[in-house]
Amino acid sequence: MSKFNLSSTLSFLGLSQVAAARLLSVDGRTVRRWVEDPTEISGPAKQALRAWHRLHENGIPWSPDGVDLIEIDPEQIALHRTHTIDLANLLNKVSERGGPTAPWVVNLVKGKATLESLEVTFYKLKSGGFSPQSYKRRDPKGPDVERDWLLIEDAFACIAKAIANK
Repeated sequence: MSKFNLSSTLSFLGLSQVAAARLLSVDGRTVRRWVEDPTEISGPAKQALRAWHRLHENGIPWSPDGVDLIEIDPEQIALHRTHTIDLANLLNKVSERGGPTAPWVVNLVKGKATLESLEVTFYKLKSGGFSPQSYKRRDPKGPDVERDWLLIEDAFACIAKAIANK
């Protein structure tokens, strides 16, 4: 990630260096050093910045908006960071295989996505994003996360798209 790219990424995300430092769980001086010498940016920080950029680019909320970053517990920030990286990677995986294979019906009000006998529920986050809650299958096959995982990933992609389009 070049100096220009780091600065432009922070600008694109609407992050100050101080806010980026807090979200990346590093000292503010570390981010300033990265702006000066982008070769020092750690792998985990690059991964988080790239994930946030992909989500933001697709209109998917990724930051803990509505909450003062100073008031958030560092462990919560780390969990949030991991969640957004995982979501961005999952959405990228679904996109690389050509998008969802089936049209999930997403109800943002009820926090539910359905596809025939399958149901994925999710929590709506204060930021406008979502976090998966549960998966059910109501047919003779019964639930089997391993068997249905690609469909569940598709559900997450459809939920993200519905949120981005609202």
